[in-house]
This record gives sequence, C-alpha cells and structure tokens, in this order.
Amino acid sequence: MNLLKLWLLDADVIIDLFRLGLFEKLARVHEINAASTVINEVKYYIEDGRKIPILFRTEYVSTGIVHEVSADAGEVAEILHRLPQDKRDALHGGELESLAVLVGRKDLVFCSCDAATIKILPFLDLSERGVSVERLLKDSGLTQSSLEYRHKETYFKQYLGIGKEEKLDYYLSAGRGPSPA
Repeated sequence: MNLLKLWLLDADVIIDLFRLGLFEKLARVHEINAASTVINEVKYYIEDGRKIPILFRTEYVSTGIVHEVSADAGEVAEILHRLPQDKRDALHGGELESLAVLVGRKDLVFCSCDAATIKILPFLDLSERGVSVERLLKDSGLTQSSLEYRHKETYFKQYLGIGKEEKLDYYLSAGRGPSPA
C-alpha cells in the first residue's frame, strides 16, 4: 500500500472515523489534510448517547498529524462559478473550501460520505480523485464490520453516477453540450 496524501473533505467523515476508532490508524498510514473550516467544525462524536469531545486542533493539527490547508476567496469564487446554482446552494463553507483546495492540489485523494458533495465532483472534473470510506479502509488494510450505508463503496458510486447524469443533463438542457473533460 502506498502512502496517500489524503484529503478529508468534510467534518462528517472525520467525526465518523473517530467514532469508529479508525482515525488514528489511518493517520499512521496516510498523510492527512483538512481545510481550516472543516477543522473548526470537528468538535465531538456521539457514543452511547454521550458527547465524546475531539480536541482536533490541539491534538492533531497543532502536533502535525493533520495538515491544515486553506483556500482564498478567489479559489472559492472559482468553484462557485463552475457550479449550477442548485449545486452551490447545497454546499456549506467547509465543503466549498475543501473543494477549492482539492481543485488546486492535484496530489490529493479525497474521502467524503456526503451525497451532495459527491454529486458535485463530476461538475469539477474530480470524479476520479474520490474514494469511499469503505474503499479507503480496505486499501489501507483496515477492516470495519459496522459501516453505515453512507460509508460504503456502493453509496459513493451511486451518488457519483447521479452527479455524472446531472452534469450531462445540465449541459444538454442549457444547450451547451457536454463540458470539456
């Protein structure tokens, strides 16, 4: 297995990896990167009805386990310019910043379990740079039997396929033809 420069696209996937007890194992085998806004969103996970705090910035970012990366306003504006209005409305600040960084950093592989974000990838020509939580774990030599459906490869592929269809429909309905690859 090769070391991936892993881009964790949203706070949900980071929180889920903590809840599953897998974040630190992944950090030992991959270079972990996250956007500033995403880092600030990671606060806790729920276990047995209790909030378990995650001192993400202190224990992971400040120590260099996670690399913090930011996008500037121009990079975020470029992402918004490339997306149809309904896709723009579906994104939160952390996802926007993350996508802007991902577009600019060709060396990153990203992981997300957010359907709206996964469907946006084809619009930004990023379909081939994504990985489901399940695929990431398998490729990392880690196993987990209690994954939710949103972590599965079938979920990721399903929403990526929907995004590809929506991109085609968008360009055909606008009379523009398919976008350049």
